[in-house]
Amino acid sequence: MKRFLLFLLLAATCMLAAPEAIYAELPYRTSYYDSNQAAWLRIQPVYAPAETKGPRFSEPVDLQVGADDKVYVADKGANKIAVLSPEGELLLSIGAEEGESMLSAPEGLFVTPEGLIYVADSGNQRIAVFGADGKFVRDYKKPASTFLEQEHFVPVKLVVDRRGVMYISLNSSYQGLLRMNGEGEFMGYFGANKAQQTVLNWLKKLILNKEQLAKELASLPRPISNVALDSDGFIFTATAAGFGQGAIRKLNAGGVDAFKNKTLVNGHGIVDVASDSNGFLYNVDMDSGRVNIYDQNAEALFAFGFIDNETQQYGVLGYPTSIGVDSKFGVWISDSRTGTIHKFVRTEFGSDVMQALTLYLAGKYEQSEPYWDRVYARNDMYNGVFQGLGKVYLHDNNHEAALSFLKTAFDTKGYSKAFWEIRLDYLQKHLIGLAAAIAAVLLLLKYGVKAIRKQFKRRPLPESWQRPLADIRNLWFVMLHPYQGFYKLKEAKVSAWIIAFILAAVIAVKVGTIYLTGFLFHPVELSQINIWGSLGLFVVPWLTWIIANYLVCSVKDGEGKFREVIQGSTYALAPYLFFSIPALILSNLVTLDERVIVDSLNTVMFLWMGVMLIVMTQVIHNFDFLETLKNIAITVFTIGTIWLFAFLVFGLSYNLYDFFYQLYKEVTFYG
Repeated sequence: MKRFLLFLLLAATCMLAAPEAIYAELPYRTSYYDSNQAAWLRIQPVYAPAETKGPRFSEPVDLQVGADDKVYVADKGANKIAVLSPEGELLLSIGAEEGESMLSAPEGLFVTPEGLIYVADSGNQRIAVFGADGKFVRDYKKPASTFLEQEHFVPVKLVVDRRGVMYISLNSSYQGLLRMNGEGEFMGYFGANKAQQTVLNWLKKLILNKEQLAKELASLPRPISNVALDSDGFIFTATAAGFGQGAIRKLNAGGVDAFKNKTLVNGHGIVDVASDSNGFLYNVDMDSGRVNIYDQNAEALFAFGFIDNETQQYGVLGYPTSIGVDSKFGVWISDSRTGTIHKFVRTEFGSDVMQALTLYLAGKYEQSEPYWDRVYARNDMYNGVFQGLGKVYLHDNNHEAALSFLKTAFDTKGYSKAFWEIRLDYLQKHLIGLAAAIAAVLLLLKYGVKAIRKQFKRRPLPESWQRPLADIRNLWFVMLHPYQGFYKLKEAKVSAWIIAFILAAVIAVKVGTIYLTGFLFHPVELSQINIWGSLGLFVVPWLTWIIANYLVCSVKDGEGKFREVIQGSTYALAPYLFFSIPALILSNLVTLDERVIVDSLNTVMFLWMGVMLIVMTQVIHNFDFLETLKNIAITVFTIGTIWLFAFLVFGLSYNLYDFFYQLYKEVTFYG
């Protein structure tokens, strides 16, 4: 026994001493965001790490790329501002050991086009200004103002506009950016975030009185975490949390947000924002762990790189703190975890796709075509190229090609425009033929029905067919006359095979709507459709309605039998049969501008079905109207209870199955 225990101890020691598995991954893995499908998809690199000759830093917390492509870095740990060449070599170090040039924990900086360096000297609670040569020029202390008496002046980030007005982000301030002019005078606050209103706060306002509300903590806006300025004078603020809402705001001189507090994809953990000369935006997001690229409207385009807190690999970010873009579209990122400055440069594919997007978003479709062609040659799976070339073909009046490309890109708006042109051209060429075909169909319906009726009068069907046909015709009668129809159904006993036939017809129509609905109303890849899941979402609510309706109404002394509930609920599906087919046909004929026709048909269909279920419940169970509404509400609650119970049973059953399955695997493995 002692030998066995000693053997176990040695085995455990060897396992602990064994090295852990190491996982290597390319630092420039890239994804693109398909807004039409709301999904991130993999793509070849748009940006890749570039080797630099940069020095090691103690704690780089902010970074700014100047107009001359020099890179300015605020090193909080070393109390210095480092100036790097475009290749990353150290050119100048700013910050003396004593005197006016001495910095204390600087957290932000901004470089004007003239070369003046403004530093958020947080530890000294001032804004220090240095010349391009690194010599101290002046500083700005806390402005004299009654509005700032209770405010701690601890600047952390800032930008300076063309007039010399500073927009300063103070530590943990929820009031927005503090504005201060070149003379050091307070000019007010600017660009504060909106306070987040939660459901809990709304309930408190409804329930609590004024005295109780006064004791509650106010819902304050989130503080601005970073700020940037573009070449046009717009101020960009970066704000973390809020699930990306207002993560990046584009503020004009009046403080109006051009993005309208937009919810940003990959913006929940935003660190910083920068823009390039073409107006594209770049951010670093700690939540998604990516560097993200957006267009001029803050729509997500690409994401690359990743964050690893244990990294020792250049190009893999440890704890990114700031981002900047140079004139050649190189992306610079300061990393306080590794003490380095990372640089990413565009690949050939990245240069082509970004240039194509620049021209495409500017409406220069013809000029963008050669770039899209080069992108397409490198990657024919990138949906952005299909959307870009689709717009090019649409602009060139090549509507058939545009239709194909835009459908592949799931661009419903562009597809609708191309389809409109194709349909218009077809109508102009075949108007007379279509009119004749419609007239022929109408005449056939009018006289064909009369001929069929005469034929049946001469040669009536066998007696055995009369009852089933009458039951099927009742679908139309029940739909148009629900009270009379359901009273007739209550007194009749419909054959089980008729019920099965009606339900099979409903399922067939449902399958048709899944696979045959027009692209504009159902923009999905047909091969990706989960038919059983779609049918389940259609059938299960109907089945649980029958069960819940019968149970509830039985408890409430309803007269309806289970068979009658099934019959009535089946015939209540009549609007679905009669409305879905014309809606299905129209969905393949109308454009987005005319979709109100199809939407109206579907709305009327569902409302009609709801009315029929109400009437069915009232007639089958012999309730009055108010009692019917009350019992239907209880039925809906019961349906939710049944689903919750089924979910719990499924979850527990799966856990039990998994337990026995894992036990079986262990027994078979060690046996």
